[in-house]
Amino acid sequence: MTPELSRLACVPRLLIVSDFDGTLAGFSTDAQAVPIEHRSLDALRRLAALPHTDVAVLSGRGLEELRQVSGLTDPIALVGSHGAESSIGAPQLTEEQRTALLSVTAAYEAIAQRVEGAFVEHKPFHRVLHVIRVADHDLARRLLDEALSLDIPGVTLKEGKWIAEAGVIDTNKGTWLAHQRTHADATIFLGDDTTDEDAFRVLGPADLGVKVGPGETAATHRVEDLKGVADLLTQLADLRA
Repeated sequence: MTPELSRLACVPRLLIVSDFDGTLAGFSTDAQAVPIEHRSLDALRRLAALPHTDVAVLSGRGLEELRQVSGLTDPIALVGSHGAESSIGAPQLTEEQRTALLSVTAAYEAIAQRVEGAFVEHKPFHRVLHVIRVADHDLARRLLDEALSLDIPGVTLKEGKWIAEAGVIDTNKGTWLAHQRTHADATIFLGDDTTDEDAFRVLGPADLGVKVGPGETAATHRVEDLKGVADLLTQLADLRA
């Protein structure tokens, strides 16, 4: 991948965007205590300090939780809820959207209350059913299937790793990235989850999509794990410095 990184390191304006969980940090049953790959964060800070280099972390987490868990601050932009929340502002819900969100909350809480280990995360525009703590994986799968079959007008459903998410704002990582990349000469996006595929699909021939770990992907390149992400970002920071 070195020739690609060398090319990208030289473009006039570069945008680097990364997912958080599974890319910059590992997984844990405690979402507030995930193991963070600090070499990656250090490399992102170095890149963000360079001229004409924009850096963002684009996560499914709520913005405030992302800020607390990552510890990242300006000039790195933090973008939560798959692009619906940003450190530079967020939309307001309509009355219809608030009503739909209440219906989602009731449905997801009812599912979670039936099984030990399942719980619902409340984000400003989404509710997320987490099943990573459910001991029986077959039962966890059935809970996700039930949550993903929810039929409420105006609600968009997404599946991620051990989660089902219902949102009342139809924003995904692809729609956010499609807008942001228009301001750059090239974009690098790194991610590991199914929700990151929306972002990979909007990248152009001058860009670089990096899938972390196994699985089918629209990304053009792949690294095996968090260490691979740290190596790539560190090398990019060295080349662009």
